[in-house]
Amino acid sequence: MHVKKILIGSELDEFSAKVTAFAVSLAEQLNISEVVLLNLITPEQNQANPVLDNAFADGKDMGNRINKVLMEKHRRLAKKEAKKFSTYKVKIKALTRFNDSITDVNKYMEDHGSELIVCGSGGKHNFLQLVFGSQPGKMGPKVDYPLIILQDEAEAGEIHSILVAIDINKEDQSVLKNISHLAKDLNAKMQLLHVLTDDSHSSDQAIKILRQLAINNMLAHYDINVVNNDSLENGIGSFARQHNPDMIAVSSQGKGKIHKLIFGSSTKAIIKETDKPVYISKIS
Repeated sequence: MHVKKILIGSELDEFSAKVTAFAVSLAEQLNISEVVLLNLITPEQNQANPVLDNAFADGKDMGNRINKVLMEKHRRLAKKEAKKFSTYKVKIKALTRFNDSITDVNKYMEDHGSELIVCGSGGKHNFLQLVFGSQPGKMGPKVDYPLIILQDEAEAGEIHSILVAIDINKEDQSVLKNISHLAKDLNAKMQLLHVLTDDSHSSDQAIKILRQLAINNMLAHYDINVVNNDSLENGIGSFARQHNPDMIAVSSQGKGKIHKLIFGSSTKAIIKETDKPVYISKIS
């Protein structure tokens, strides 16, 4: 899938500004002329607020009035953010909506013709929680599109090399196509990596499987790497520190070692331990 439009998940704070700047740079690199900045806000519940009682005497519709003011404020901020980061090459369209139990990010993606989400992992109520859920142990896929996630210490710039962590034990590696299409559009080199955490495969076997995956997906600009490490997380992190890729990509669907690393007990393990943007492919 080739990316023609990007959706930015923004909280309109200082860190989100960094995410927006990265998304615009990525759009320019991909020759994308428009991106969507989506700001999801939590509505105020209809309950008493002593601080605002004097301003809103009617307690029954106080929540509605507060939400109206909140929406107007966020719309102004979103438009200001869009204007600030728009360039002569990339126009940002600001969109502000309330986040509730029926919020469907897939619908926003479809309505605005977007194929890639860019968001941050910082903050208490961030866009990432909407995507993956906020309750430990109950995390599940909520988005049918790939994401690029930045943590607050991420070094975000142009993407010329992508570290692609692959679980060769998975039969379905079709998601590799999404990453390879993006790499091709970015003219970026792919560093295919498998971390041997047990004795299920030898290094030669792992290299053979990776080579076949590259042939099956018609990859052109890549190299193959296999490392031994008892920890998948440490193996990926160590390789990234040594080879300094511009982005780390997770190529995994459903259950598997990499999937468990993200959705298991250490939810944001890769994201927290790297200072690089992390690409997470569609998970189903």
